[in-house]
Amino acid sequence: QVREVLVKVPRSVSLETKVGSDKDTELGELLETEDASPEEMLMRESLIQALKGLLLDLTQRERSVIAMRYGLEDGRPYSLSEIGRALKLSRERVRQIEAKALQKLRQPKRRNQVRDYLESLT
Repeated sequence: QVREVLVKVPRSVSLETKVGSDKDTELGELLETEDASPEEMLMRESLIQALKGLLLDLTQRERSVIAMRYGLEDGRPYSLSEIGRALKLSRERVRQIEAKALQKLRQPKRRNQVRDYLESLT
């Protein structure tokens, strides 16, 4: 029975197996990774730094709410309730602070700064 199973089960292939017409590429090199490329990580970090610069015009509380809401600190966006618990505010008050901060950030001067930055990346 063991032999029958071994015959039916395809044999495993090493990721170091050479593939391609010239046999110069390892199979493992062809697999996609879920990790961001170094370029993508650098662009994301640069964008976050640029956004943090724009946030300097906000109050400390507004900066905290926006940073938490959109994951600018640790990459994890927080819900209104989570932010409220962390800052000892009601969910509604967090929503109001977020709305006021976004209104400030939507002013033409600031909006153009973000647009110019994003265009420089392309």
